[in-house]
Amino acid sequence: MSSYAGESLFDSGPCAFRFGPWERAVQRRGFAGIHGELALDLGRRSRPIFQTGRLQAESAGGLHALLDVINARADGSENVLVDNHGQSHARVILDRFETTSPICRGRALHCDYEIRYRQLP
Repeated sequence: MSSYAGESLFDSGPCAFRFGPWERAVQRRGFAGIHGELALDLGRRSRPIFQTGRLQAESAGGLHALLDVINARADGSENVLVDNHGQSHARVILDRFETTSPICRGRALHCDYEIRYRQLP
């Protein structure tokens, strides 16, 4: 049961998470008279988190309402992300949300999606 900002937005269908590596900022400088370079470690930066899955709803209005709520969460604010295993990840920003398939009709209306989050250290 995953959630973002305390809301269970992704319970309607399956989803998977992929966690990218933490990035480090390093400033490299070369100077005349020395061999090699000087590397200044500026510390750990953010890491990307990717979520893919499927959203489902009984009606077109319900699916569009769910899409609108998720799009509204891409506001740049930090929230807590809980993954499928119940692990909490603090200081997460929803960077990008996009549907990767058209809205299809089956047992219910559904579409596939991809979300890119950015977790701050």
